[in-house]
Amino acid sequence: MLSKIKEILSAAGLLLICTRSGRGPMTRKMYQKVVAAMLTTSLSVCTVGLALPQVAVADESSAALQAKLNDAKTQLNKLYEQAEQVGEALNETQVQLDSTNKDIEQTNKDIEAKKAELAEAQKTLSGRVSANYKSGGTSMLEIILSSSNFEELANNLYYAQKANESDEKVIGQVKTVQAELDAKQSQLTEQKQQQENLLATQKSQQAELNEQSKKAEEYVNNLDQQVKDKMEEERKAAEAEARAKAEAAKKAAEANNGNYYDPSSVNNGGNSGKRSSGSSQVSSNWRNQVIAAATSKIGGGYRLGASGPSIYDCSGLTQYAYSTIGIYIPHSSASQAAYCNKPASQAQPGDLVWRPGHVGIYIGGGTTIEAMSPSQGITYGSLSSFSRAGSPV
Repeated sequence: MLSKIKEILSAAGLLLICTRSGRGPMTRKMYQKVVAAMLTTSLSVCTVGLALPQVAVADESSAALQAKLNDAKTQLNKLYEQAEQVGEALNETQVQLDSTNKDIEQTNKDIEAKKAELAEAQKTLSGRVSANYKSGGTSMLEIILSSSNFEELANNLYYAQKANESDEKVIGQVKTVQAELDAKQSQLTEQKQQQENLLATQKSQQAELNEQSKKAEEYVNNLDQQVKDKMEEERKAAEAEARAKAEAAKKAAEANNGNYYDPSSVNNGGNSGKRSSGSSQVSSNWRNQVIAAATSKIGGGYRLGASGPSIYDCSGLTQYAYSTIGIYIPHSSASQAAYCNKPASQAQPGDLVWRPGHVGIYIGGGTTIEAMSPSQGITYGSLSSFSRAGSPV
């Protein structure tokens, strides 16, 4: 398996044959770690090309634009994460390259030292040979004649032989070490080239990711502004429509002596209850009207007990939304809970949604509009946070 990984990485020009300064090649376990790290870097680069959402269309709703914006931000965050991973891999490669350069520098010094040692040994041997040559050398006869007894003769012959063997051994050892250093230098030079190639590849990947991130940031910023502009456009249009409908509903209720839709009249079997005469003429399009009214207040403020025109609490916002279709409900989340007689999972767009102490308007797609808190104001929320749903219509 490891050999197969080596083949793959070698073919990709990414094989890293590291050595540890003064300690020779990496162990098998260490090498596997390096290979695994490089595979991670290589695989992560394969996902660089992240596709951003399609360019926003002018007539898209703010909710659709917001969905695209959320998707674009997710893609941008992925680019940031990949850029960070490549950057860290690049840093590690640079550390290894610096270590290799130090190894090369030390190996070159070792090679020069061994060359000097070899030259000195060769010089010593050459000097001895030359001296023997000039003096006529020490013949076997001279060794025999200079020995006073057999024991001395044996010693003289032994030391003469050992002197020659010692010189040859020193020269052989120096040559062996020099050959090893030359091989190490060659390996380090190859390793340095591979690390430089990897570093160049990672820098190219980093530059590509930075360029993609820059384009993604521009896209997100432009789309964010489109969302804000569209929300403001929808708010103004819905607010104007809601004001007109609210005024008409108010007049209709006044004409009917102010009959009020009382939630206490809701029975356990359904949504029947008292409505004003205006409510009996609720449009079949009432759900869209309720949603439009709630949407018109997006971006508004929150204050406990407030009921408009620009600042609301949760039940004040829902009361306002239903007032635009001629339905008047109490300014109380506990009272409005009486209309929520089905699980939130069965909510339909335009329904009230409720959980203990809080209400909102469901607009579809798992999204709600709520007066959240002083810090959040009126904004989009999630149906998943509610337990019940229903409507007074």
